Amino acid sequence: MKRREFVGVVAGALGSPVFPEAGRAASPVRGGERLVERWSWAMGQPVHLRLFAASEDAGFEAAALAIAELHRVEAALSLFDSASDLVALNERAGRGPVRVGPDLLCVLERSEHLRKLTGGAFNPAVEPLMRAWGFHAPRVSAPTAAELGLARRAVGEARVMVGVRDATLVTPESRLDLGGIGVGYGLDRAARVLRRAGIRRALLDVSGDLIAIGAPPGTPGWPVDIASRKEAGILGTVMLRDAAAATSANTGSVVRYGDVVAGHVMDPERGVPADALIQVTVVARTGIEADALSTAMLVSGRRPPGVEEVVLLK
Repeated sequence: MKRREFVGVVAGALGSPVFPEAGRAASPVRGGERLVERWSWAMGQPVHLRLFAASEDAGFEAAALAIAELHRVEAALSLFDSASDLVALNERAGRGPVRVGPDLLCVLERSEHLRKLTGGAFNPAVEPLMRAWGFHAPRVSAPTAAELGLARRAVGEARVMVGVRDATLVTPESRLDLGGIGVGYGLDRAARVLRRAGIRRALLDVSGDLIAIGAPPGTPGWPVDIASRKEAGILGTVMLRDAAAATSANTGSVVRYGDVVAGHVMDPERGVPADALIQVTVVARTGIEADALSTAMLVSGRRPPGVEEVVLLK
């Protein structure tokens, strides 16, 4: 989902804000390091990366590697790229194993762990519900009870088998949608690339999903304001240091059928848009955990294991 409207890095933590003309900017040296900023687009969403590096060149080189990693992950996990591993797996549902790469295998294994951890509130098999509600193809009316019944059954019966180099979607009616976990995985991979490039202080923001490495010089962490979607104002501020944050809400991406307004985060059990909370931001150890657990908490209204901090709107 597009989360940009929910969060903002507190400008005071880094001094005067920088407004680039060509997607990149660098500030004066601070504490022996130079603050470098890079703006881009990946995983269907805007990207903003701030990092401290020994030199401007080193900073922009590391930033380019991190953004390239986001694009690489996107190519494997996209639901809308016919060449992606995810599309190949969905297309062979019920017809045996398909060879896939390590990114999808890792996400499938982590997804199953997080599905069990959250009691099914997070479930990557929600694609039939997303399709039924018109998020993957336009429709003129809300889904009927019969359509939702079929979609709910496909979600409930979905089974994934993960091998060493292949995966199998066992039931033919089932399909996966990794929108609730893919960006988090991309953040983790990009952070790993930054660390390997020698970066020890960075904040990577993919439309409001964030991962922090270290902290800016002389500060305890990267402060991030969480804006309210219900009314003007700030719900709270989280301080990120070697942690990730993700926000989920059912107010940004919606479909409308007359008086019916449906948000895109689905309750896998009930087959309808999640409504336990209006908005929730969670802080967790990794991007993949923050992404999935924010979705689960929006669905269930309960704080799942693994959540370190919560900012919510009921």
